[in-house]
Parts: sequence; C-alpha cells; structure tokens
Amino acid sequence: MKKFATIFLGVLLMVTLFTGCSEKDTTGPNIEEPTAPTLAENFDIEFTIPADFIDFNSVEVDYEGQPIQGYQLDQFVPKADVNTFVEEEGFDTRSLFAIEIVSNDEDGNWTPRNKGMGDLTWAQFKAGYLLPEQSGKAFFTDDQIPNSFNVKQAHYLRLYRKIDIALNGVTTTFETGTFETEEITYTKKGETYTEAGFPLSNLISDYVTNNQEDFSFKMTAADNWENDDTNNLFSWEDIECGYWLTEKNRAIFVNEDGSLKWKSVKFVEKIELAEQ
Repeated sequence: MKKFATIFLGVLLMVTLFTGCSEKDTTGPNIEEPTAPTLAENFDIEFTIPADFIDFNSVEVDYEGQPIQGYQLDQFVPKADVNTFVEEEGFDTRSLFAIEIVSNDEDGNWTPRNKGMGDLTWAQFKAGYLLPEQSGKAFFTDDQIPNSFNVKQAHYLRLYRKIDIALNGVTTTFETGTFETEEITYTKKGETYTEAGFPLSNLISDYVTNNQEDFSFKMTAADNWENDDTNNLFSWEDIECGYWLTEKNRAIFVNEDGSLKWKSVKFVEKIELAEQ
C-alpha cells in the first residue's frame, strides 16, 4: 500500500509539472504591439464646398448605372490657396496633405473618421466627385476606396500635413500634427534660430520597423527633389540628428554644436527605407 501511494504521488507530481510547463509555453511573454499612427485633431487648412456651382466645371458621372451631373472634388481645394499657406508658388503642394471630408447635416458633422477610417491622400481625393443631385454626396468610383468616404452633404474639406514612410511596398502615413513639438535651436550663417519642431526619428517608429539602423533613407519632396545615390542617402545617424520644423515645413539636420550639417530639405512628401 505504501509502495502504491508513493507511485501515485510520483505520477501526480509529473502531471502537475507537465501541465505547468504547457501553460507557460502556450502563454508566452506579454509583448506589446507597436502603436499605429494616429490622426491629427487640428487641421492645417479648411475649405468649404459652396451652395452654388456657377464657377465650377461639371462632368458626367456614372452613378449606379445612370449618367448624372458631378463636379470633380479637386476644384474645391484651390492650388493657389494651398501654395500660399505653405509659402510656395512654383509647383502644386496639395499632395503634401491628407484630406478629411466632413458633412454639414442635421445630425452634425459626420466624417469617415467616425467609422475608424483614415484620411484620403490627394491622389485618392482628386479622383472623387461631388454629386449635388444625390444629397451633395462625395462619390468615389474607385472600388479600393470604402463606401464610408461617400459622405452625404459634404461641406468641409480639412487638410492635414502628412509625410509618407515607405518600406517594402507598404506605405505608412504620419500626420505631422499628431506629434508634440519642442523648441529646436540651431545656428545658420552665424545667426541663431529657434523654431517649433519634433525629431525626425518620430516618423520612423517601431510601427514601421524596429531595426532602423539597418536602413538608409531617401527623401522625396513635392517638387520631385530627392536625395538619390548622387546626393547621398541619409543614414539612421543622420535621421537621429534631424528635426521636422512644423511651421517652416522643412527638415533640418543639426550638429552637436547646433550648426546645420547641410542644407534643409523643404516640402518632404515621402521617406523611403532601403536596406544597406
């Protein structure tokens, strides 16, 4: 009997140990997922769609198999006004912004953000139409754009400065207004300046990659300037000493003594990551 009890206890102990190991293995460490980019709360520019369309050009739009009158949405975001905001006249700067469409109906200001959607790129937005005969609906024929963007009684068009980060064919959009700014002090040609900005490294977050030092960085501006192989790609060390100046709309790179490493980069639209 004593021998039997000893065997039984031994088996019970083995089962307990096996169960405990199994539970530990299946649970694993509690690893937090990287935080996805958020949307800016405060817009940079706002336009309103007018009540009449005398000064706008209409086109025929296929809506549910029927031709109706529509107006291309890009007409309601004037190039000249956006260029004035960013202090540039030589090229179209509207691609620097993400766009939110907001309604003006009896239920309040509805937006695709209410459905958990992001904002539209300029390329997506300019392919859309306003349909006055369909309750002033914003309408997109591209099947890749969810129906949530077909906003009825579209009224406000809100623009948010953004920068795209591209890696392995995947683009992550960061709206610059989501980052907390600090005072960035630097010297240029003997003069000292202090501007609002945030570290460029904020844009290359762990959501994009957690191996930032393994990559080189290519910037493309809205005027098609880019630091290609002839202009030298930026290293992670360069990015770590860089800042985005939110009011000046440019990236700068600062030495330890506060002087600039090289000329600033204006109107950055995209940063591409390439393995070294």
